[in-house]
Amino acid sequence: MENRENLRVRRTRQRLSEALLEMLRDRSLRSVSIRELCQKAGINRTTFYHHYGSQYDLFEEICAQFLEDIAACLASADPENREHVHEKVALVLTYLQDHLQVARLLLNHSEMPGFADRLFSLPKVGDLLEASLRGCTDMERREATMAFAIHGSFHLLTEWINRAERATPEKESALILELAGRVCRS
Repeated sequence: MENRENLRVRRTRQRLSEALLEMLRDRSLRSVSIRELCQKAGINRTTFYHHYGSQYDLFEEICAQFLEDIAACLASADPENREHVHEKVALVLTYLQDHLQVARLLLNHSEMPGFADRLFSLPKVGDLLEASLRGCTDMERREATMAFAIHGSFHLLTEWINRAERATPEKESALILELAGRVCRS
């Protein structure tokens, strides 16, 4: 019985997530009403409020799941093995490409300020950057280099995900890592 209920909860959350993402294609999160969201998802408002306090809570859950999935892609990356890092970053880009609508929404959407910071503060990303900056002892330069590498990489990532014709995840991964590596080594 419990498994059946868990499945029902997962389905409800999935339907709400899908409905919200569809609605966000052409409007802001602020303009999404709970009534419309529930109607689109085919559930009643009481059920919605059983799971979430607002559409912002649902959006945050979508964002958190997205970041969790990316963290899982990077989890086993060995900062000392460039080829392994390249494979893992390509895996993240493949994930973004496979979840294009959510990726574009989170990377471009003004509803998600600070998403770049959250993405690049995933623990494994920090480990990878730290490994690149191991020889830099000037803390001010180190922080500036990290910020530059992070925001430059985010810009490349955003441009890549927004293109209709994209390079392969492997090719884009190689470019991002090469440029971030150059910045970190200089």
